[in-house]
Amino acid sequence: MNDYEDVYLRDKVKQIIAKQREGNIVISAYKDGSGLPTRDDLGRDLSRATYPYDYKVGKAGYLNYNSELGAYLFIAIPGEKLPSALVNYRPLMLAEANLDIQGRRITIQNGETHITFTGVQPWKGLYEVLREINEELTRINAGVVIWKISISENIIVQPSDRLFSEAVPKLRNGQALAHVTGYAYDSDHNLAYIGMVGYKTSLDSLRATLMCGKQLQMSQDGMSDITLLPTEKYEQAWLAMPEYTSHHVGFVSRLALSSKWEPEDQRTFLLVFRETPDPRGTLIQLFVDRIKEALEVPILDEWAATLWHHARNHNLVQNLVVGGDCVLGASIDLQADWKEFLSELFTLEEISLTV
Repeated sequence: MNDYEDVYLRDKVKQIIAKQREGNIVISAYKDGSGLPTRDDLGRDLSRATYPYDYKVGKAGYLNYNSELGAYLFIAIPGEKLPSALVNYRPLMLAEANLDIQGRRITIQNGETHITFTGVQPWKGLYEVLREINEELTRINAGVVIWKISISENIIVQPSDRLFSEAVPKLRNGQALAHVTGYAYDSDHNLAYIGMVGYKTSLDSLRATLMCGKQLQMSQDGMSDITLLPTEKYEQAWLAMPEYTSHHVGFVSRLALSSKWEPEDQRTFLLVFRETPDPRGTLIQLFVDRIKEALEVPILDEWAATLWHHARNHNLVQNLVVGGDCVLGASIDLQADWKEFLSELFTLEEISLTV
């Protein structure tokens, strides 16, 4: 596969950048891959204007068509509020991308700007890949336009180096979308954990859906959509990503937090995350710690492996479906007869109080 270049796009964006450096706000006439907001993005207050302007944008300003650019220049009215599409307006940068065929990953490096896309589908053709990447860069307001894709066919990316071996899942609620960094849910699709990256407005919308107990849809290229069912309450942690216009947020079910579960709860969750030195050992220790909280009888640490083995055989503990930065998870049936379970193990001499 050969490298791909869109010289026409490169030259057009160079002209736009030159105008922007003169202090102009350039608006595209239509979606043309240039990375600019379009005339239609300015809202419904757009109307024809009298000379010397072409359009009036509500009370915010005017548009004048520039035939050399094939685009409009926005003239703001001093003191007036900008249209929402222009509040975070960013001057453009031209950049090149590197496509790792085997890893299905595109990396973009331009000065201090570094962006990575996973789950790329190179079989579509590089023209289509470039168009899709530029559309996504426009959507996240990256201020970057790709005009060239170079191929690296010999780079092998180990799965452990990435959160997902395939395309990154997306979470949506009908109004907003964010990319998933990790998840955990049980066999009934009850959501124990979800991590997401996206615009704060999108994340706020998804949070509202989660907190209202409404269903969410998780989708991934080449796989069927998954309906996720929120539990009663979530703890959350937010982190602004200073190099981008996005935030990273994690939502953990109350049922997955120590001492947060209640006696009437049907289940409790255990979660183990990436970078944990001994994931399986940590999961078993979490299991024992949670059982100690739930039961009135004493539990010895020496029983950990035995309890874990038999609890799984009795379906008292079941695996969670996990992905991304959550590497292991389990669901514990809190309403099971754990005293009877322990009595059986004592009878079988699988566990003992003798030292």
